[in-house]
Amino acid sequence: MLEELLSLLERGVLLGDDFIYSTGKKASSPSGIICLDLHARRGGRDEHLLCLAIFPGRKPHLLPWIELFCLPDENSEKESYYGSALEDSLLSALCSALGPGGRIFVEYQRDRETACALALGITPALTRLGYKLFRLGFTWFKDWYFSEGGHEGGQKLQAEKPLHEDARREHTERLQSQARDFLLALGQVSKADSDTMMYLTRAGDRARELLADDS
Repeated sequence: MLEELLSLLERGVLLGDDFIYSTGKKASSPSGIICLDLHARRGGRDEHLLCLAIFPGRKPHLLPWIELFCLPDENSEKESYYGSALEDSLLSALCSALGPGGRIFVEYQRDRETACALALGITPALTRLGYKLFRLGFTWFKDWYFSEGGHEGGQKLQAEKPLHEDARREHTERLQSQARDFLLALGQVSKADSDTMMYLTRAGDRARELLADDS
């Protein structure tokens, strides 16, 4: 599936109103990690969108993963990426190329809402970015909020797809428990600044949606 994704990005693909294509493809040997730049043709001009690292896996023990980094600055003059149809379409295309056990890592330090929500202690699956990934089939999350050796890059959210149905059920039950705990804690919040209250309220809405989803 990842081979098809790489071929698609090399040729270019229309995602919504944006034409997305890759350049600078490099393979890191012997690790097998493939690095490339993604560009978007938007409004008649081309701009660098983000960087991708793709690991196709190594059977039988190492499963594939994708990492998104060097994402746009939310405060730049460019058209907003976060919360856009382009973000949704791109994440959907990338995530669909990962099978059971596949992992995705997405840097979030320039994604203000996700970064602030995680700093507030909101569970990853209830953040803006985390909930998108949950809806795309990921059920296990980890917040890499600091680098451990200098090569890990910036702050990133890791999400994994379940290996099998039992794992999906176990992960979902844990997420539902976290959602219930969050809603109980949210009910105790009496005072917060406007941005904080907005992020908490949005996370509460996602918690209720997660609990209402019987799939």
